[in-house]
Amino acid sequence: MSMPKTYPKTQPKKTKTKKKQLRTQPKFSLMKSKFYWITLALTILVFTVAYGYLMQISIGKELLILGSIFSVMGFAFYVGFKASENYSKRATFIFVGASIVGFSIWAAMVLSFNATGFTSQISSSIGVDFFAITSLVICLIVGAFMGDLIGKNRESLSVFVNSKLRK
Repeated sequence: MSMPKTYPKTQPKKTKTKKKQLRTQPKFSLMKSKFYWITLALTILVFTVAYGYLMQISIGKELLILGSIFSVMGFAFYVGFKASENYSKRATFIFVGASIVGFSIWAAMVLSFNATGFTSQISSSIGVDFFAITSLVICLIVGAFMGDLIGKNRESLSVFVNSKLRK
């Protein structure tokens, strides 16, 4: 009996297969689309003016409505586009800015209007309650912007304050 012939073991040839690379499409975010924000702003402007015309709302009320809506939209646009990687606790600074700085601005404005007698002119043209609510919204948004800027620049502000305190 003869022994079976053994052949050297060779690995089968690997055929090179091109793997189809999955192309990752960039994530589209509607909130980061400038076209969306421009379209939204123009739509709100047109509908607010049309609503004011049909309901015979005064120009002052329309401007306050648009001011409060656009300030909220502007803040949402700003928060959506500006990343919070620069500093931690962004929400805290925004909240403190809105609640303390924004409310202080609003309170100072209302007190100065009362002291100068401007409140009677406001109440006769657009109403005190309407003015109070819309101006409060606008001042809170301005305070939130200021709080965010303080948070971003707190390092340079602390150096500035410390140098002034040493003198």
